[in-house]
Amino acid sequence: MSTKIFAAVIGMDNYHGAQAFHVGDTLYLVKDPDNRSDHRAIKVVIPPIGEVGYIINHPGQTPHGCWTGAGFYDAFSQQTCAKVRFMMKDMVIIELIEITHVSVSQMDSMIADWQFREKA
Repeated sequence: MSTKIFAAVIGMDNYHGAQAFHVGDTLYLVKDPDNRSDHRAIKVVIPPIGEVGYIINHPGQTPHGCWTGAGFYDAFSQQTCAKVRFMMKDMVIIELIEITHVSVSQMDSMIADWQFREKA
């Protein structure tokens, strides 16, 4: 990928908070077209935790230098990977690192398996 794409994560307090993130973590970005608030929503998933937030998709809330989710929504099929690059208080900035083609149902199954192992 020649152009670096950075994005910010929102809604972390609705899940596990910013403490679920660490610089260098690999994340999955998954399209969420059934989202009632935003049909171009991209949810953020950390294996083995599960869903941890969404990519900011409002231009007025997007930090300088970051893309909105809609800005790169069409750059991948169903899901792709990103890395946590920066953390500032309650702001998490990620970088899109690769395009992958794992079906959402397959990824959901992997996450369910990880969550089961974490609880055991």
